[in-house]
This record gives sequence, structure tokens and C-alpha cells, in this order.
Amino acid sequence: MTRAIPVTAKPITQARLHQRVVEELLRQIVSGALPPGTTLPSEPELARQFGVSRIVIREAIRILVEKGLITVRHGSGMWVQSIEQWNHLDPMVLLEEVRSSPDASRLSELLELCEILDVGAAERAATRRTPEQLSRLRDLVERMRKVVDDPAAYLDLDALFHATIAESAGNRLLRDAQRPLSEVLFANWLWATRAPEELTRFQQDHEAIYEAIAAGDPLGARQAMHRHAQHVASALRAGIAPAAGELVTTGSDGRHAAA
Repeated sequence: MTRAIPVTAKPITQARLHQRVVEELLRQIVSGALPPGTTLPSEPELARQFGVSRIVIREAIRILVEKGLITVRHGSGMWVQSIEQWNHLDPMVLLEEVRSSPDASRLSELLELCEILDVGAAERAATRRTPEQLSRLRDLVERMRKVVDDPAAYLDLDALFHATIAESAGNRLLRDAQRPLSEVLFANWLWATRAPEELTRFQQDHEAIYEAIAAGDPLGARQAMHRHAQHVASALRAGIAPAAGELVTTGSDGRHAAA
């Protein structure tokens, strides 16, 4: 363990105080400002620095312990865990790792894993989807077509489209594995500025994916989803510039929500 390092903290006055503390400490840990082995200030000192109660700090620390970022030993204090102990599939942790990665390596890993899961889901959805699921996919494709010039609205529907395909694959483990990755992939900051032609190309991809699933063509669905994954990866790698901002994830219903 190293000596305690002062935490950079601004007094917090917004709602959900413990969540704001979690976000700030998480950013500092993942960015390396608070490296593994760092001893954190005591609860009273953290409460003073953040301008909140000890109860708020205690709840924030509990959440960070669950994410594997911090360990607590009564009588010994609190310190930052080694990177190997972090829950890298936790949406907040993964999003901050993508933000903080100087060489975009975490983004590449995220895109690769999303492709593996999405391609497999599309292939299985072609033979396992129910009529009701197929109807939902058709409705989403039609709604996306109408908002292709509205990135925010389009990406909300895009998230729902991929979530519905994962559900249609008929494998709950696959669906649950895909969910936290989708939350990060559809984070607002990744898509802050999108060229209209990108969404037009994505729409063409989505229609090809839907048509293959509707036709019961697993190979066609697999190939269409693979092409789409390559288009998404190309767009993000070409245009991404990680920037500070509000941590935004996608909720279970596919809608964007502040963390």
C-alpha cells in the first residue's frame, strides 16, 4: 500500500449524492489519479472533502467495493484494489475504462466482444424468434427509418433493436451478457456527433438484418450483423474523441439515462 493521496473533490449538492461520489471516485481510480494500492482518506475526511454526510460516503464505498475497485478492512482503512480485482463488465467501470484508454484498446475490446455476441444472437434469432418478437423488430426498423435524421431518437431505437434481437435468440445468458456491453456501446458520449450518412448506412444494415431474421436465414442474419458490426466499429474508431462529461448509460428499456 502507498501513502494516502488527497482526493480531488468538489462539494456535491445534487440529488442521489452517493451516486455522484461513486462517479467521481470511480473516474479518479480508473484514470490512475488514485492508482492501485492507494490508501483512501477516512470516511470523515471524504465526507468533509465532498461536502456530504458519512452515510453518503459509506453507501458510495459499499458500491465501489461491489465493483471490485476498493477494499475495506475494519481497523486498517480503505484502499484501491489491483486492476485484476475490478469488475470490468460493470457498465460504469467499463465505460470509464473506454473513456480513459489512451490508445482506444478498451474500445477495440468492447467492439470485438459486442460483435461476437451480436452476430451469434442474430444467427439464432433467425430460427428462434417468435411472431411477436419479429413484429417488434419490424416496428423498430420502420420507426428508425422515420428518424434517421435525428441521432438521439435513432440511437434509442437502435439500442432497442439490438436488445430485441438478443431476446429473440432464446438464450437468457446471452441476453444478460449483452446488456452491460450495450449500455456502454450506446452511451451518449460515443455518438455525440454523427454524420447523417453513417445513420443511413446503419439503417440499411438494420433492414438487412431484419430481412434475414424474418426469412429464417441464420447465415444471412449472421453475415448482415457482421457487416453492421464492422460499420459501427469503423465509425467509432474514425470519429471518437473521448471527452469528459456526464456519465450516461442506457437503461434496461434502451432509453438513455444519467447514471
